[in-house]
Amino acid sequence: MHRTKCTEMINGVLAPYFLKKLVADVGDQRFSLLLDESTDVSVSKYLGVVIRYFSNTKQTIVSTFLGLVQLEGGDARSIAQALVAFLEKCCLKKEKLLGIGTDNASVMTGNKNGVHKVLKEECGIKDLVLIRCVCHSLQLAVTHASNDTLPRSVEYLVRETYNWFSVSSKRRDAYKAIYETINCGEQPLHITKVCATRWLSIEPAITRILDQWEALQLHFAVTKSSEQCYMAEVLHSMYSDPQNILYLTFLKSVLGEVQLAIKAFEGEQVDPLKLLDSLVSLIKSVSSRVLNPHANIDVLKEPIDGYISPSPYLGYLFESKAAELLLAPEEKNQVRKRCVAFTISLTHELRLRLPDNIEALQYMSIFNVEKTLNHSKSLGEIEKIAKLLGYSPADIDKIVQQWRSIQLRKWNGTKNTLGFWVEVWKFRDAADNNPFHELTMAAVSVLSLPHSNAEVERLFSQMSVVKSKLRNWMSLQTLNSILYVRYGLKLPANTAERIIGASLP
Repeated sequence: MHRTKCTEMINGVLAPYFLKKLVADVGDQRFSLLLDESTDVSVSKYLGVVIRYFSNTKQTIVSTFLGLVQLEGGDARSIAQALVAFLEKCCLKKEKLLGIGTDNASVMTGNKNGVHKVLKEECGIKDLVLIRCVCHSLQLAVTHASNDTLPRSVEYLVRETYNWFSVSSKRRDAYKAIYETINCGEQPLHITKVCATRWLSIEPAITRILDQWEALQLHFAVTKSSEQCYMAEVLHSMYSDPQNILYLTFLKSVLGEVQLAIKAFEGEQVDPLKLLDSLVSLIKSVSSRVLNPHANIDVLKEPIDGYISPSPYLGYLFESKAAELLLAPEEKNQVRKRCVAFTISLTHELRLRLPDNIEALQYMSIFNVEKTLNHSKSLGEIEKIAKLLGYSPADIDKIVQQWRSIQLRKWNGTKNTLGFWVEVWKFRDAADNNPFHELTMAAVSVLSLPHSNAEVERLFSQMSVVKSKLRNWMSLQTLNSILYVRYGLKLPANTAERIIGASLP
């Protein structure tokens, strides 16, 4: 099949089928959207849209590609209008839009002219919930804390070490020879790049440098003479300064905790109660490094500046490395003061950036199995959530009554939150009616709220693969169609079988 006919087949047959199948699967359910802007290789600006909803056929929360929308302007009103027009084109009711997940860009989250504000006030979606991406927030918190407290040489060392090897195979070969000599023939792992837009890039880069510190130090000691390069001299002096390895050792420990939280939020099917615990535990764990153990303070609501321990314990890695290095006492104290300042600043940034996310996760965690089946649970919380979702007074009354009585029945699937609500959704009484219908719909709607923008970031990775430099002529229609097919093949196996005649592996 030639290119023209194949393109028409994808655009005219396969893509419409998968889109129609997706819209039918969404049905009358409330859904959320993950939004982000990006440009492709041809410098065309797109709004990536990922839909998140409860699938009746899969009986689970689904996050999948909905479309790429070309943007004529970059202001909030243009983005909101393009989004509403796209939803109408897809035959999805904007009234069913429950929430949007975005990064922390002001054009999306601004209180006066953000996309969320425009959708609520000008597009008639009054009960729209805004969820800022936790992964973005954590990344920004780390960046701002390090910029305000740590010496610039630390970030410079990590960045320029990668740049040194990224442009020269000769340098990589020379370093490989030194590393193999020191480590009995073992080959070195590549130094990774730190990228401000990649949440998981900081900690691995620091860990990789620490693991190869001695070999890197020897490499730059040799290279500064052989290449007579000023950059090699600078890097050699930085690797010879024991303060830098102490800073990196401290960062490895702290960023390891942040890394675990980011990985938890990047997951697709995660218990919201566990996500809430991860976020709260992160803030408490970071602050506990410098907080006076006898301080009576809620670190989620109050600043910790006045409750710092006079001799904080900054972790085993830091303390053992500080004792091992030959540093003057005043130099150790200087490093320690900066690390304490970083910890205080990071706690402050986390406390400022994450309250909205904590509140949203608290709403989601109310539908946790343990809380749902608790006989002494609060009715006020479920009333507040029902009002937030825009339910009528009559429906709110039904939801409250169903919430009051759901623990009176015996349920089997009590280990997983979503599995529990699927069981409730399937339940039928003697008259073949679901006595918990309204409550179940509210629960799965709240559970379908986004908690990070990881899925839309994966979409942009797919977009870069499909529309590459060799295929920069590809139209938006064809790009969308190919992505519909790619994501559509992730539907249930019986759907794929009807398309290709065999089940997918």
